[in-house]
Amino acid sequence: MSEAYAFHEGPFGQAIVLESRTSLVAHSHTESQVAFWLGGARAKAQVGNTMVHYAEDVGVATNAYQLHDMALLEQNGTAVFLLLMISRDWLNERRKATGRPFLFPCPRIPIDDNLRKACWRLLNILMTNSGNRALIDAEAESLIDASVAAATGSKEAAGVRMLPPLLDHRLRTAISLMRDHVGGGIGVEEIAEKVGVSRAHFFVLFKEQLNTTPQVFWSALRVEEAMRRLIAPKATLTDVAFDLGFSAPSNFSRFFKEHIGVSPSTFRRAAIGQSSQTQMTA
Repeated sequence: MSEAYAFHEGPFGQAIVLESRTSLVAHSHTESQVAFWLGGARAKAQVGNTMVHYAEDVGVATNAYQLHDMALLEQNGTAVFLLLMISRDWLNERRKATGRPFLFPCPRIPIDDNLRKACWRLLNILMTNSGNRALIDAEAESLIDASVAAATGSKEAAGVRMLPPLLDHRLRTAISLMRDHVGGGIGVEEIAEKVGVSRAHFFVLFKEQLNTTPQVFWSALRVEEAMRRLIAPKATLTDVAFDLGFSAPSNFSRFFKEHIGVSPSTFRRAAIGQSSQTQMTA
């Protein structure tokens, strides 16, 4: 069995090509994400209360903090995806420049011929390891623009509120504390106390404003920090695992694969440039 993997990081965020042999647990990200199914085993995603089946003409979009999963529909199957993890800073700049919200009003992205061609152009550049970073950035940004336009123009998007959420100041403080203690050392109850709310009200804030739980959100921060540290080649996988509060590297590896779909070592090999082409592991 093998895992295919390619990685590119640019101003827009990250473009990732991977083979997934396992379903992903319900989780969220601190950035928006677009996922295109490229082939292999059929898959579906639960995004909030909406179920979306991946297909040649359907992609999946999630906004920042939005709870979602991925389920493979064939036992022992392998699905190939192109993922775009969209930088918050890049999105904010696009909002300022265009006056558009750059939010996905619904998770289902209808894929027409033009969007499909844009997807395969980016895939081709990533997998051939062209080395032309500016071209990859341009193609990725074009694909993001086209994805937002497709999702916004769909029938499901009609009447959907398109303004970014304004987070309660207590929630913003809580998120800051979670970032400062991404490796643990503090609990949900203690954070709730520090921001001046009960544990029950703390959960209500996350549910009402981010449609997730504090634990799921904290896991998203850990994944984000894990990816950042894995890109830097100095720290060992064991160091990363212990720094993020895991009791053993195996627990970290399982956690990372449940959220990203590949192992930390596979991610690192592509991210640090040992190979941005297909990576094979037994």
